[in-house]
Amino acid sequence: MNEQKKIVALIPVREGSERVRGKNFIPFSEGKSLLEIKIYALKEADCFDHIYVSSDSEHARNLAEENGVEFLLRAEKMCQADMIWSNVVEHIMETIPGNPLVSWALTTSPMFYNHKGAVDKFLEVQGKYDSLVAVKKTKSFFLNGYGRGVNFNPGHWHPYSQQLEPWYEITGACYIGRKSDMQNWKYWFGINPFLFEIASAESVDIDTKDDFRYAQLLYAASKRQQQ
Repeated sequence: MNEQKKIVALIPVREGSERVRGKNFIPFSEGKSLLEIKIYALKEADCFDHIYVSSDSEHARNLAEENGVEFLLRAEKMCQADMIWSNVVEHIMETIPGNPLVSWALTTSPMFYNHKGAVDKFLEVQGKYDSLVAVKKTKSFFLNGYGRGVNFNPGHWHPYSQQLEPWYEITGACYIGRKSDMQNWKYWFGINPFLFEIASAESVDIDTKDDFRYAQLLYAASKRQQQ
């Protein structure tokens, strides 16, 4: 296959976690970890030529091999929490063979399953947009730290929520772009991304212990609905 036509999924994980210790590897649902759950979701999507786990962790390597996906060794210093993210992106891209389209798949978004939908949409709009980013659309009233309206004028001029201009929150569920472009950007997406809207439940991001427990409840509920 032409290298330019290949599409790969990338799962970046590291051993350390400042807020939830070992969150990528501890049991999340039915004894499975967040990493295992993300690998399963990507394999079920059946739209990737390769699925890569990027880490310096032997634990991650073992889980990748046990689940039939490929492991990309990341330099230990590139897994440190204080490393500049642009350097991490550039380093990870260098470890990926060829110049495929790369779909980032973060373990911290266990409720996002629609990887094929995101890939299909980007293939449809590629050329008009340089990348894709999963977002949650919101029409809410925001105040800054001084209590002043950010996207509306409080008081007599208060609008209805339907009249607000929508804002789009980056969710971390999915980013897609060409490897060489990401190397140039040193980032997940470019200056003209397609905003791939996802539902509120899909956008749940695990950063704290409370997030972890909340995501577990949502994930369990979604599994029951599928049965």
